[in-house]
Amino acid sequence: MTRSLTLGIVSLAALFTPGTEPPAAGAPPVATLVADANLRDVAVAVYDSAHSVIYFNPVVITRLGPALGSFFLAHEYGHIAYGHTRSSALRAEKTVRDSLLQEKELEADCYAARILARRDPAAIEAAVTYFSRLGDFSHDSEHPSGTRRAARIQRCVR
Repeated sequence: MTRSLTLGIVSLAALFTPGTEPPAAGAPPVATLVADANLRDVAVAVYDSAHSVIYFNPVVITRLGPALGSFFLAHEYGHIAYGHTRSSALRAEKTVRDSLLQEKELEADCYAARILARRDPAAIEAAVTYFSRLGDFSHDSEHPSGTRRAARIQRCVR
């Protein structure tokens, strides 16, 4: 388990320390970072008002590189900052559920872009490039297409 993860020039702990101005109202999110090489995703946030956790796969993060890795972890902090949970969406019918979950993904992307805009613009560029290359592909119905994600990230930093 680690509480701080340094990727390239950006320390994620430094991005979310008191005094960092988040794009949403309220204090910056607090979460414990937990490395799990068996995780089948880049990272997953589990929001809890008392003790949020971000699980990340250090193998995948390393493979993505420091800039894109920073973006994905900042994205997970976005889920924590906004208090995103799956429970509200799970009660809805599938098409509505998928739409709600996609919107949460876009919100977390925007949070990451705003946080990283001043401190690590290379992370934003890496994310836009990554998602643009995905084009209309989406990893599942709960995530927006790469095209939508790249466009939202660009709008959020303007």
